[in-house]
Amino acid sequence: MPADEPAPAGENAGVVFQARAFLAACAQYAAARLKLVSLEGKEATGHVLKLLLLLGVALIFAVFAWLFLCLAAVYVIAYIFGGGSAWLGASLAMAGAHFVGVIVLGLALKSKINTPIFPLTTEELKKDQQCLETQKKQN
Repeated sequence: MPADEPAPAGENAGVVFQARAFLAACAQYAAARLKLVSLEGKEATGHVLKLLLLLGVALIFAVFAWLFLCLAAVYVIAYIFGGGSAWLGASLAMAGAHFVGVIVLGLALKSKINTPIFPLTTEELKKDQQCLETQKKQN
């Protein structure tokens, strides 16, 4: 409803006009909030995809670390029973490198998880709440 539209004449017209204006304001408010949620939803999708990628790579490193640790355990057992090999040191080094990779990616994932997903929407809703509380105190 245009702002320059004159109020209709009549006894009940003022209430109807105010109701229409209120509904129009509510619709504008909802449209603005939905647009904000839509924009932040796109950003949140990218954030979640990055988290999933980090988690996937960390899981791959964990699987390889487990594999090389198991190989090292086999060679340790073989060494204890008399069959030494250079594969022992290599397997342990690879397992250690993969565990370091898992730790680094795990820390990166932990720091990314604490990033708020909808900061602007939360801030706007807090502002709206403060505005409503201020108006309530004034009335």
